[in-house]
Amino acid sequence: MTGDETLQRKTTFAAILIAAASFGTASAQAQEFPCDSVEWIVGWGAGGGSDTFARSIAPGVSDALGVPVTVINMPGASSIVAMEEVLGRDADGCTLFSITPDQLTNELTGLTELSYRDLDAVMRAHVDIGMMYGAGDGLQSWDDVTSASEDVLVGGTGAASFDEIVVQIVMDDAGVPYRYIPYENASDMHADLIGGRLHLIYDEVSVMNPMIEAGQVTPLLALADERLEAFPDVPAAGELDYTVPPSLWRGVSVAGDAPEDVVAMLEAAFLKAAETEAYTEFEEGRMLNLYPGTLGAADFTSLLDREFEAYRAVTESK
Repeated sequence: MTGDETLQRKTTFAAILIAAASFGTASAQAQEFPCDSVEWIVGWGAGGGSDTFARSIAPGVSDALGVPVTVINMPGASSIVAMEEVLGRDADGCTLFSITPDQLTNELTGLTELSYRDLDAVMRAHVDIGMMYGAGDGLQSWDDVTSASEDVLVGGTGAASFDEIVVQIVMDDAGVPYRYIPYENASDMHADLIGGRLHLIYDEVSVMNPMIEAGQVTPLLALADERLEAFPDVPAAGELDYTVPPSLWRGVSVAGDAPEDVVAMLEAAFLKAAETEAYTEFEEGRMLNLYPGTLGAADFTSLLDREFEAYRAVTESK
């Protein structure tokens, strides 16, 4: 090998080392989350399913991102107030928004001109099976409900919301006279059921399971095709030939047009947090693992489009 060839090879090798070092530095910088902190806006009050989900997974997300994640409750108008707040901020990925099927139904029922397409999906965490519940000396079985001759007062979160659509599907199929009572705060609704001011409520297993175990409420109807293994004595809507309403899910999103790399970092952080022991114990304790529900950003986006069309069909047929 000539001296010139040796010099050229050494020069080339040095260039490779410099390039590799530069790439490593750029990669490290790319992985550094650009926000000093993250605010997670939840459009419902404390104690509800969206609130407990956010507060249970937020510590793991904070650890994965390396910045604090603060959960802020901003209830109002079936989460529209919170969505307006998020979309009014910079689309930088530093503000999170709890997304549920309400973002689909709010749009379909004309509650808002905002669209779920104004958001960028980050991750769907779980599917939460819904049931109808009674309490106290009131309705003790689904037969009691279907035998009612006067309006049954049924509580749900939000007006013209996912909950109201579900209640309408079930009660219409059952042929039961009812009046829907909307709540912005799930805790108030639970208190009114236990206090006898409501006959019936719709809510998800994750929220109600502590009250079921404490004997405060009684599950009367599972909104599923078949009886749930965890509740073998509770009839399912499918076995009664009712239309089985769509199940509620919970996820996280950001304002649309957020930087793709930031969305990708958020997605990775949420997927990692969903596997932590603390969060998996939360899901097991709230029975959020009855149905596989975790989806990444791309699959979640596709699901939103499919479910929007499915909800459109439901609302147009009722």
